[in-house]
Amino acid sequence: MRRAGWLALGLVVATAPWIVAAVVPRQQRYILHVLIFTALFAALALSYDLVVGHVGSLSLAHPAFFGVGAYTAAILATEQRWPFAADVPAAALAAALVAAVVGVPLFRLAEHAFAVGTLGLALVASVVANNWVEVTRGPLCITGIPKPRLAGLAITTLPAYYWLALAALAGVALLYRGLTTFRLGRAFHAVRDNEPLAGAAAINPLKYRLLAFTIAAALAGGIGALYVHYLSVMCPEEMTVALTVNLLVIVFLGGVGSLRGVIVGAVLFTALPEVLRLAPTWRLVIYGILLLLVVVRSPEGIESLLRRASAPRSAG
Repeated sequence: MRRAGWLALGLVVATAPWIVAAVVPRQQRYILHVLIFTALFAALALSYDLVVGHVGSLSLAHPAFFGVGAYTAAILATEQRWPFAADVPAAALAAALVAAVVGVPLFRLAEHAFAVGTLGLALVASVVANNWVEVTRGPLCITGIPKPRLAGLAITTLPAYYWLALAALAGVALLYRGLTTFRLGRAFHAVRDNEPLAGAAAINPLKYRLLAFTIAAALAGGIGALYVHYLSVMCPEEMTVALTVNLLVIVFLGGVGSLRGVIVGAVLFTALPEVLRLAPTWRLVIYGILLLLVVVRSPEGIESLLRRASAPRSAG
């Protein structure tokens, strides 16, 4: 029954453009736009959870890596005419290099100092994006970013980009699961749960924290590239610290360190308020109520509620 349920859910997700076109044809474009954003935010939140949930480091620098990837792809696509298949890996590599360079000194700081340091990195990146007009065009934004082309086919329709975003989410989810469930994942969790004991067991905490930090940055950079190719514009406002707040809400609402929980959190945070067409003020109210309920009823997030609901009940 559980496998049948997952299969049915996967079928619905894969055929969502056709379902939306059949059920609400007048709102097809809007709903597909929301679904694309949901898939991209879910992938970005999974990359963020690698650092926050699996090595236990509260990084606030994710907007910087997202922005580095987005600007790298935007500049390469508009000025150097790089194809989509080349500028996305370049964006991921650029973000990973930035993370590797700044991660070494940052991870030598104490826990709270590390959070402040990563926040400083995000603020500096935002200031640079606003003021380095010769490269980023500052508040004027980089415009005219071409739509993606894969295997000679242009991805110009919303259904096509939805499937591209869905494929990206599936790829990030598979990588996330692979990194967190096998030997590498056990090393991440050892560093998160007891760093001195991990060091005594010949697990280098700095090495594994930096590895998770760099992989998460690379994924954020790649998602940033997908994001700007979808919108065809990149502005400094896309990489403010508010993005970190959104990711923190998604991760802690869904369940830190949980693949299913983070995806559910992204759906609740991104899709539900948009589909219900709620005003920004009411969205904040709903987020606050959801977080309050989660903290009171299930401090481990929605994932713990899902585990309780799916657990077999004992007789009597």
